[in-house]
Amino acid sequence: MKIIAAFIILATIYFIQHIFFRKNWFKNLELNISFNRDYIECGESADLVEIVTNDKFLPLPSFNLKFSVDRSLVFDDQYNSVVTDCYHKNEVFTVFGHQRVIRKLSFQGTHRGVFGVQNANFIVHDYFMLKQYAGKMKNSDYIYVFPKKLSTERFRIAFKGLMGELETRRNIIEDSMSFRGIREYQPFDPYRSVNWKQSAKARELMVNMRGFTTDSRVRILLNLDSDNMIESEKLLEEAISLTSSFARQFIKEGVNVSVVTNAVDKDGRRLPGIGEGAELKHAITIDRMLTEIKGSEGKDTFIELINDEIKKFSSDNLYLIISPYARRDLLELLDRIERKEGAVHLIVPFYDEYPYVKNRSYAEGWEVPINV
Repeated sequence: MKIIAAFIILATIYFIQHIFFRKNWFKNLELNISFNRDYIECGESADLVEIVTNDKFLPLPSFNLKFSVDRSLVFDDQYNSVVTDCYHKNEVFTVFGHQRVIRKLSFQGTHRGVFGVQNANFIVHDYFMLKQYAGKMKNSDYIYVFPKKLSTERFRIAFKGLMGELETRRNIIEDSMSFRGIREYQPFDPYRSVNWKQSAKARELMVNMRGFTTDSRVRILLNLDSDNMIESEKLLEEAISLTSSFARQFIKEGVNVSVVTNAVDKDGRRLPGIGEGAELKHAITIDRMLTEIKGSEGKDTFIELINDEIKKFSSDNLYLIISPYARRDLLELLDRIERKEGAVHLIVPFYDEYPYVKNRSYAEGWEVPINV
């Protein structure tokens, strides 16, 4: 009889908690998983921050959190995780009443791309661990991992050569009477260029930009189509890194940079060109666009872009073409720019096992190891 009575009492308690838990577990419960930075350079580190808020008296004895992110985000902590095509996190903890649980997971971005938290959901168990209730995160957060910046001696020599070509096309004496605008201070700026009045208003150092008799302008044309029959992904990634690296270095030197490409995003839409600019924020805008690249509209589209550039040719521009494709139809168009006395330079990424044969004075090959 006592056993029956105990069973009835236990069943009653379970039934009451079941109804109470079912009606209240989700109230004032919020899951947020976000990155602590909007963007990082390839190779840099950041944190993924988990925040679980249970703003009610009812404690949650078992909170099972699951989510996935791209495997190119390499986490320091591999505990309670599985790495397959993605990094899958699965952890269980208790959330008491009126408690906020905050956890940080440090990771390193190892590959260019826009990455978000995928399939973030959670399972909550009742006090008897017999019933479970599921929920999911409403909003997703993303982080940009910018293209890898090149810093090799080979890159420095190539950049120095392009800067030398720019210097021959402009008067390098700054015109103190020509005011071109205001931008934020960068480490290479002399203090005499600081505009203290504007700095006080902006609450950060701002500098005056002076004009030159001929402003320095670099127009980068990036082709993401290759005539290689073998896997071309590494060549195209190198082309993107070259574009990002040259743009960043030119902007550090105060050179106006614009970018045009036949690249498309994840939805197959052509990415818009980036107009002129010489500020650090402009370099970030360029990198954001390059980070979103997922494919190409093809060689024919790039040929059309070159034709458009010829129609609106400007002798003030240095045309820097970065293209794994360098056949006759493209070269003949670049010849036309050169005949207009335009500054044109072609960089051709190629695999080391398939050497590039240079047949234009303005062209140079850029060797990429195929098996590294």
